[in-house]
Amino acid sequence: MSLADKKTTYDFLAPYAKKLGYTDDDLMEFKAVLETIEEIMQKAKPMEWDREGVKLVNGKVVLPGNMESILKELIQDNELYRFFAPEKFGGYGWSTVFLSGVGSVVSKTDLSLHILEFISLSVLEGILMYYREEYDPIIEKILSGKTVGYVGFTEPQAGSNLENVKMTSEKDGDEYVLNGVKIFISNGGYAEVGLVLAQNVVNGKPEGHNVFIVDGLDGITVLRLEEKMGLHANPTAQLQFKDVRVPEENLIYKPGEGYTKVLERLMGMRVGVAWQAISATERAYELAKEYAENRTQFKRPIIQFDGVSRKIREMEKALPYMKELGARAAYHLDRYLKGYVPIDTGATGHQSELQAAKMLPGIVRMGMSHFFVSQAKLMTAELAWHIIDDAVQIHGGNGFIAEYEVDKILRDIRVTRIYEGTSEVHEFIISKTKDSFEKMNIPLPKIEHEVSLYEKYVRERFPLIKNIWYNSDEKL
Repeated sequence: MSLADKKTTYDFLAPYAKKLGYTDDDLMEFKAVLETIEEIMQKAKPMEWDREGVKLVNGKVVLPGNMESILKELIQDNELYRFFAPEKFGGYGWSTVFLSGVGSVVSKTDLSLHILEFISLSVLEGILMYYREEYDPIIEKILSGKTVGYVGFTEPQAGSNLENVKMTSEKDGDEYVLNGVKIFISNGGYAEVGLVLAQNVVNGKPEGHNVFIVDGLDGITVLRLEEKMGLHANPTAQLQFKDVRVPEENLIYKPGEGYTKVLERLMGMRVGVAWQAISATERAYELAKEYAENRTQFKRPIIQFDGVSRKIREMEKALPYMKELGARAAYHLDRYLKGYVPIDTGATGHQSELQAAKMLPGIVRMGMSHFFVSQAKLMTAELAWHIIDDAVQIHGGNGFIAEYEVDKILRDIRVTRIYEGTSEVHEFIISKTKDSFEKMNIPLPKIEHEVSLYEKYVRERFPLIKNIWYNSDEKL
């Protein structure tokens, strides 16, 4: 059976949406939104965007081709962000499960556009988690599509270990003053609203870390746009903050305690990266199969040769597994954010489940969520790289030529093994968070599926986790 005869991304997500309480009418609306986005994506020109790239002109970031018009059609004309806003802001309150479906459609067309568009929702969620009325103008600025968002965490000595940030924030009257440099900032210089992490400096000494909502670009300079292997159409910037003044009400949570809140927000961003990997893989698979069916060598299509057909078959084994990982991570993160025990304990949404969750230490519930999210992020990113590399291989010499889309996809996807936590970091997280299940006396969750050669290879490369969700005596 070919992959085309199997479940679609929607089919993987819909059962989890129902577990969260969404109705058939909700699912119909979700499907209609996906179809609308697919229509808009038909106008996108990702290959042209990739060749032209993003530019810095007179200190301003300029997007390539018709990218900005596509972005505006999505977030302004169709008010896409409002679907994920709470009802009090005129939204539908859609969850991570639905966000995964929407993001998968955009990612399948272009990862640069997905980043440009969907970081805003992580920023919005961070704002709404600690909502104040003073945030209303900023919230409306995002929901109306007047700007996109950025996350200013990373610094030269603070990548995966964000506690090492050196940017300072000092209280001055009813404002904080930010100074420092951020690097590798996606959407940097183009987005106007960001979540920014800085040291909390009191009397000249650091006392924890703060997270701020920074609105506007005053005092922020784009030092440079990075020249990257891939994602040419998305600005990755070095940003200098010089005496940037932020109202004290724009401080997220409490002074000095922003780091722990950042960790919670990272999970949603990591689920988004997993779906980038899944969608790019699916596109590369489609291109490879189509090429193999039409490319003739020695008087027959190359898909008839075992070396090629075997790769196609292994891709078809791996993709459903990747989608299940992504859907499951989104679902369990949604449960955690709603206050439930992340693992599926019936998923009725009954009040007794919330009461049961309160009996567990918060660190255990967070650990369980990190387990699902890190598993999905690591496995999908690593599988994507190896599968898409084989998609290039199937194209032969043409796969190495820039005019073929698989070349772009391979370059774009490489970073998914790095950003939002390297694969090695997630290997460590998975090996540690399994303790959360042991404390609850719950067996580590498994996914029944046909194991692909790609998966076996990835498991061998990460020995700390290769048997965590499999039987130890299973033959690799």
